[in-house]
Amino acid sequence: MMFRRFLPAAALMMLPAMAMAADPQAPAPAAPAAQGAPNSTASLAHTPHDPAPDEVEAHIKALHDELGITKKQETLWTPFAQDMMDNAQRLHDAIEARRDKLPKMNAVENMQSYADLVAERAHDMQTLNSAFAPLYGSFSKKQRKHADTLFVQGDNEHAEKQQERAAAAQGATAAPAAQ
Repeated sequence: MMFRRFLPAAALMMLPAMAMAADPQAPAPAAPAAQGAPNSTASLAHTPHDPAPDEVEAHIKALHDELGITKKQETLWTPFAQDMMDNAQRLHDAIEARRDKLPKMNAVENMQSYADLVAERAHDMQTLNSAFAPLYGSFSKKQRKHADTLFVQGDNEHAEKQQERAAAAQGATAAPAAQ
């Protein structure tokens, strides 16, 4: 099913904690301090995943289709979809600003920058939820049940992907120590 491919993006858009996946474009972490010991602090300085605009648009279309949005529901869907696009743009801008400043930040500034990013995402999630609630209220019982299932599935799939990324990152940090 095409939608399952975009479900991790749904989790990104729907849950602020889910947005905190490691950035695949971030520079590799420093070599471990002790030979043979993985760097357990390498993930402390990460930046959330920044979905490309075409990924966001594809996700919105897939979600629209998967939820079976009716013509009558379009007036409620439109602000929700616009919030998703606006949130994605704000996230992109915030991530770019963080990436630009990251090399010059000390640890305290880095932490504050990340906290600011998380706070902004939390605010965006509140506005997105405010737009989603009336849409969800307009759903038929079947649509509600399907939406509930999709969001749980998306959360589970996203958690699995994060575990895979964490295991891969752990393997990448352990590999140099083995040499």
